[in-house]
Amino acid sequence: MKRINTYLLISMLLLASASQAQIIFQENFNGTNPLSNWTLFNVDNRTPATNVNYVNAAWVVRADFDSTGTGDNIAVSTSWYTPAGAADDYMISPAIALTSNNILEFDAKAQDPAYPDGYEVRISTTVPTVAGLLANPALFTTSGEQATWIRRSINLATAGYANQTVYIAWRNNSTDMFLLDIDNIKVHVPLALDARLDQLNLPKIAQVGTNVPVSGTIKNNGTNTLTSIYVNWSANGGTVNTDTVSLNLSTSNSTTFTHSMNLTAANVGNFTNLKVWLSSPNGGVDLNKGNDTLNAQVFVNIGVTVSRKAVLEEFTTAGCQFCPDGAVVVEQVLAANPNVIGIGVHSCFGTDAMTNSSSSGLCSTLGNQSAPTAMIDRIIYPGETSAAVGRSTWQARANARSLEGSPVGINMTGTYNAATRAVSVTVAANFVDYTLPGNLNMTLSLLEDSVTGTGSGYNQSNAYNNQAGHQYAGKGNPIVGYIHRHVLRANLPSTFGDATVIPASVALNTPYSKTFTFNVPATWNAERMSFVGMVNYEGPGIENYQILNAEELHIGQLATGIEKQASSVQSVELSPNPTADYSYIRFNLTQNSNVTVSVFDITGKLVQLQNLGQLSKGKQQAIVDATALENGFYFVNLKVGENQITKKISVMH
Repeated sequence: MKRINTYLLISMLLLASASQAQIIFQENFNGTNPLSNWTLFNVDNRTPATNVNYVNAAWVVRADFDSTGTGDNIAVSTSWYTPAGAADDYMISPAIALTSNNILEFDAKAQDPAYPDGYEVRISTTVPTVAGLLANPALFTTSGEQATWIRRSINLATAGYANQTVYIAWRNNSTDMFLLDIDNIKVHVPLALDARLDQLNLPKIAQVGTNVPVSGTIKNNGTNTLTSIYVNWSANGGTVNTDTVSLNLSTSNSTTFTHSMNLTAANVGNFTNLKVWLSSPNGGVDLNKGNDTLNAQVFVNIGVTVSRKAVLEEFTTAGCQFCPDGAVVVEQVLAANPNVIGIGVHSCFGTDAMTNSSSSGLCSTLGNQSAPTAMIDRIIYPGETSAAVGRSTWQARANARSLEGSPVGINMTGTYNAATRAVSVTVAANFVDYTLPGNLNMTLSLLEDSVTGTGSGYNQSNAYNNQAGHQYAGKGNPIVGYIHRHVLRANLPSTFGDATVIPASVALNTPYSKTFTFNVPATWNAERMSFVGMVNYEGPGIENYQILNAEELHIGQLATGIEKQASSVQSVELSPNPTADYSYIRFNLTQNSNVTVSVFDITGKLVQLQNLGQLSKGKQQAIVDATALENGFYFVNLKVGENQITKKISVMH
């Protein structure tokens, strides 16, 4: 019996040892002076541009741009220099004693998708010098890293390195890009059987009664090829559903799966708690059970929606040389889609004369210290780590978002006293369906359009001055007298709004409203003001700041009370909208009335006026001639007697 017990003890110890992956080396840059035992070479010896001058060595350690907490640091290098030139910056590890079978893993990201830094990973078996590193082929190279964190994996044994002492280096060799981020470096001995449940692909919200596929990604972290595995799931601690998945998955590779049994969405207005886990890889025991299980929640709603207006918040500043092109793209998006609201947030690339506490707060919480970038309803899209993204995606994402229904409708009313410059705006929200419980806020954004000024706080840096064919070619660098569009002046009552208006769990068809009162400062052009009312989340976590819906009113609409349809006119329609040439405003008069039709541009300037005289009771129409109007938004004002109604129209030639 003693012999058996001894055998069992040895077996248990061996199993415990086998289940612990041996880590040869690791660095997450979170300690004190984390680069003190690394070797840095600034071969290029160039001067970083002003906006990245904190990168005062080949590589530096700073807080993660995406971190919402403290102590989460990354290693950063730049290739943006004044004057422009190629980077050649090395970050070389301390000596690493390899065993016979090691894997190198690390996280990498280019900070700006429009200017992605490329780099090499190199290795030296002699000394931590540039010559020692260049004596061997690069382990990995890319001309431009992805703009979201990606986990890179290199099999060092396959590359020809085993049982040696080595130095591993990251070399930024880009030209005139932006920032390269590296984190969570690890060299380890992989286990024989180690299946990892890498991620789940489930919707956050599902309509009651629908079938929700349970899918995700499996990664082979072990050395043995995975040929089969059990995928299991249960909802709210109920029945376990098991599926056998056949594989041919070699080490460090991943594959997707979809379980043969769907989740049926039930219990409307509540979360379904889903647990998914892996078991029995190759019919055996997984030696690392710590990465086998993931949990998710799916919120169940009715599926009722109202129309949505998407909000495009663009980070921009006068000192951002590429931001004139961002402005061009914003106007293209707005001209193409009247259901998108544009807001210019002056922050995230230094500051300028239009920066304020709200724009700074948006940047510090949701931005990534780069511009021009923009958020579409503050959504972090799959595979990305920031809501602020490069301009190549703005059009498609804004259009797609505006077509999605919203669970909440927004109505805005208000008044403006031109003599006192006092404004009162009431924002009312009505939920037609359940939405994810959370910190729901009501926000009023104050915008001033076409802002100009003098000095460096307004003069716009312009990288396109010498780029033939660009809208801002030949306009100067900087552009003096530049017109800044849709400038965010303030969010009321604070950056992310009022948390006291809407409860965490909403009641359906119950109005929630708040009246915002303020005076327009004398330094702002009141005629160019507009107001955006929105319902939005406020964390916790950067993934939980989405805007559910929004509405925009120009100050002229408030001044005339046009939010209410006058009793002397009914059924006002304006179509087609957008228009390339002519639109028709159709209406039904309840009595004989004097009618005029006025068209104003976004700044409040009158561009058309038709005095139709007295029209008879009944159905009437007037033509809006847009053939001579520039692309953009306009307000069509229908005045019937003493009552006025305004419609917004988009002109697209």
